[in-house]
Amino acid sequence: MTDFDAAPIQPQPVAPAQPVAPQPAPPTGSLPYALGFLAIVGIPFLSVLTAGIVMVSVYPAMKKKGALAAENARQAANWGWTLIIGTVLTLGGHFVLLYFVSGTPVAKGFYPVGILITIFGALCVAHLVIIIMGLVKAHGRGVLNNRLAIPFIKRPAGAPAQNAPTI
Repeated sequence: MTDFDAAPIQPQPVAPAQPVAPQPAPPTGSLPYALGFLAIVGIPFLSVLTAGIVMVSVYPAMKKKGALAAENARQAANWGWTLIIGTVLTLGGHFVLLYFVSGTPVAKGFYPVGILITIFGALCVAHLVIIIMGLVKAHGRGVLNNRLAIPFIKRPAGAPAQNAPTI
């Protein structure tokens, strides 16, 4: 008997492959930075305060979602607090200064009275740059270590330090 005369080999039935659901990636903590875009809603001064408040208020929920999300949310919350305090000080100081110097020769032009509004404008530009940088860093699974933010919320004891370049 030759190999040509042998009975054909029957293929074994193969069970259909079960689709494997992809595992979702752990959260990166980019949500607080994304919520910082509320500052450009268009309500003068109030939208910047709202953005800072929302960035801070998201932190408690994000710190339960993993180490990376917690660290990014902590950094964003620190920037949110810095933004709130900077906004209140610059705008409040501007209106107090206007109250005391209105009707005097100092109030003839925009400067020197408008210097606090200029600082507020610089704070808003810095805010937009920082939230974009934070989003990019979080999307790349890193942490933006923002040196401009006042560290109101400290890293929890025992939390690993992130090895990320700082700005």
